[in-house]
Amino acid sequence: MVERKQDYFRVPITMPSDMVSYLENLGIECKKSGGHKIANTVIVRSAIRFLMDLDIDISGVKSEEELLGRIKEAARRYR
Repeated sequence: MVERKQDYFRVPITMPSDMVSYLENLGIECKKSGGHKIANTVIVRSAIRFLMDLDIDISGVKSEEELLGRIKEAARRYR
């Protein structure tokens, strides 16, 4: 996949500090284990690309927790 900055949109998101810390630590862990530090945006884009591959049933979802459950369900079925 060729990344061109002009094809990207800035999407402001909010999340609790523990999620931000997790993203930071995940990126740093990549470097510690012999790779490069991975930016938070790269981690989030990768996660969204994975979600796009899942067959998530979102019908009737009314909360973040319910959506999380549906995502986990779809991930279990993913092959």
